Amino acid sequence: MKSIIFLVMLLVMPSVVFAAQEPTDRVKLGVADIIGIASDSALSAEQKKQSLSDVIEKHVDIQASAQRVLGKYWRQANDTEKRQFMLLLKGVLVDTYIILLEEYDNQTVDYTSETIKKKVYATVDTEIHTKENDIPVSYRLYQRNNEWKIYDFVAEGLSMIRTFSNDYRRTLKQSGVSGLNEALAAKLAQK
Repeated sequence: MKSIIFLVMLLVMPSVVFAAQEPTDRVKLGVADIIGIASDSALSAEQKKQSLSDVIEKHVDIQASAQRVLGKYWRQANDTEKRQFMLLLKGVLVDTYIILLEEYDNQTVDYTSETIKKKVYATVDTEIHTKENDIPVSYRLYQRNNEWKIYDFVAEGLSMIRTFSNDYRRTLKQSGVSGLNEALAAKLAQK
């Protein structure tokens, strides 16, 4: 499963910013960035982590992801809580996927379809070919300021957004966004 998630992340991170490019192009460009990080043996673990953080910062719509993860709690949160949650969510993504950089093993990807809805939402469907099997993965993108960015992906039926929402639901109900932010900050500090 780790190699599947890593491959998903390979495709989530676009490597070059091009205004108004097509969603599939953005997803394809991500492969080069992540493979570059994964295959650069000269980079220390900390340098790889920073490189991954930079890629996420530039090419993932953290705000769109955060809004969807928090759902109704996003509207209830104040601006400080929202900003803090977005920083923490980025940290969670980096810490989750830095380990998976080591899992890359020359897998290949086919881009099977692209659907654009309302000119600002897109889905790019792919199939990752591993030595063992083929894995369907869908990437969800949002266009903001004439630029497509990833906000979610679905691998083997599991949405990143839905998974995080489910993981955080109990804390949000009990303590709101501020409580979730405290819990996430404590967890990230342990790493």
